[in-house]
Amino acid sequence: MNSYDYIIVGSGIAGLYTALLAKEAGSVLLLTKGSIEDCNTRHAQGGIAAAIGKNDSADLHFQDTIAAGDGLCDIEAVRILVNEAPDRIADLIKFGVPFDTVDGQIALTREAAHTVPRILHAGGDATGEHIEVTLSRRVRMSSVKLMEYCLVTEIVVENDEVKGIKALDVRTGSMLKYQSRFAILATGGAGRLFKYTTNSDVATGDGIALAYHAGAEITDMEFVQFHPTVLRLPGVPSFLISEAVRGEGGILRNVEGYRFMPDYTPDAELAPRDVVARSILYEMRKTGSDRVFLDVTHLPPKLITTRFPHIYRFCLDHGLDIAKGLIPVAPAAHYLMGGIRVNTWGETNISGL
Repeated sequence: MNSYDYIIVGSGIAGLYTALLAKEAGSVLLLTKGSIEDCNTRHAQGGIAAAIGKNDSADLHFQDTIAAGDGLCDIEAVRILVNEAPDRIADLIKFGVPFDTVDGQIALTREAAHTVPRILHAGGDATGEHIEVTLSRRVRMSSVKLMEYCLVTEIVVENDEVKGIKALDVRTGSMLKYQSRFAILATGGAGRLFKYTTNSDVATGDGIALAYHAGAEITDMEFVQFHPTVLRLPGVPSFLISEAVRGEGGILRNVEGYRFMPDYTPDAELAPRDVVARSILYEMRKTGSDRVFLDVTHLPPKLITTRFPHIYRFCLDHGLDIAKGLIPVAPAAHYLMGGIRVNTWGETNISGL
């Protein structure tokens, strides 16, 4: 079969979730340039924000988001996000995502720029992995046609309408062509354009380039978020140290051992990511160092090992017991806010894309 109602490119949470919904409305082809597990979703640690707590509301979530966006957010998009987030969480639970619980209730924690606990997590600090495994299993068991190791090379457009895609089967070298009136790009960001990044090897901006060459409008590419705390150990690949670590009480110190964040903002370690990342950069320049330190040695060891088992094990495997020693960190490219210009329905200026 070479014709589908929907063609989806990308196998992270966006692509997999969309495929599971789209299959109810027609035939679906999902392509990914690596294995289905090769995506940024799998590396996400901290969790997902949704206003489901008893002391929370969509309005409060909205206010926090606008503040964190420094007034640059699309107001309508933020309103949709915060209002629909609880329903999307319910969908993930229905699909089988095992969010952590306490006494039978969803466990909520706090991260920077959130004024109340509203972060759902799974496996302590392995939220993305649990989501990816759950949704990919669902897709494999469904009617969705999955094509792994297929690199999309072109979105076929005629008279400003999508007609299909062309792809390269990287295992056989053969060129493939599929017809569809709808192409959905869920290809993630472009973190691998940077030397230091939290992103998977597949995050090279392919989808944005495909859309651009097809005639879609691109916007806000200058907005690249740098995560403040990424492990900086010699010879060790960049590894995310979740924002949730600071949410649980971790503090930042410079190479001289001085806690510096209160000097930059009253929110200290719980300021928005851009504020914390800039503050770290200023401190690194001031001290002539390529890193600062995240300190959790004052926290109960059991909290560290149960709340952050993945981070704890990774650091321990590289000779660092974070319950006893400081974690060397520095900012790294994390998230691309810009990309393909769409409306609030995800539609571009090209019909069907």
